[in-house]
Amino acid sequence: MSNLAYDDSAASELIGYVYTIAVSILILSSIMLTSTTMLNGNIANTAQEEAEQLALYFQLSIEDLLTTVREHPDSSPVIKLNTGIESINHGIKYKVNGTTGGLKVTTMQPRGGEFEVTFPMSPATSIETTSGLPLISTSSYIVIYYDDNLKVVKLTTG
Repeated sequence: MSNLAYDDSAASELIGYVYTIAVSILILSSIMLTSTTMLNGNIANTAQEEAEQLALYFQLSIEDLLTTVREHPDSSPVIKLNTGIESINHGIKYKVNGTTGGLKVTTMQPRGGEFEVTFPMSPATSIETTSGLPLISTSSYIVIYYDDNLKVVKLTTG
C-alpha cells in the first residue's frame, strides 16, 4: 500500500489569497476615504467662496442704492439682481437674510458656505425681507428697494 503525502500548499495559497484580498480592501477603503474627504473639502471651499461673492455683490448693489437715496432723497431707486441664473449655472442654492448692520448669505446646497457683511447703511436702519424670513434663491432675480417710510432696505424675490 502506498502512503499519501500531506500537502499544505493549497491551504497556504488560500490563506495568501484571503490576506491579499484583505489588504486590497484596506487600501481601496483608504483611497476612497481620502478622496471623499478631498471632495468634501473642495465643495465646502466652493460654497464659502460663492457665499462671499454673493454677499459682496449684494453689498455693492445696496451701497449703490443707498448712495442714490442720499444724493436724491425724493427718488425711489429699485435694483434688480439676476443672481438666480448665475447660481443655477453654478449649482448653488442660497438664502439671504438682512441684519441691522448688513446682510448674511448662507449656502444651502452645497452646505457649508456662510458669509456676513456689514457696512454703513444711512439713511436706512436695517435690511429686511418682505416676508421677514430669509430669501431663498428660487427665482431668477432679487429686487432691492428702499422703503422711505420705514427707513429700511427691502429684499424681495421677483
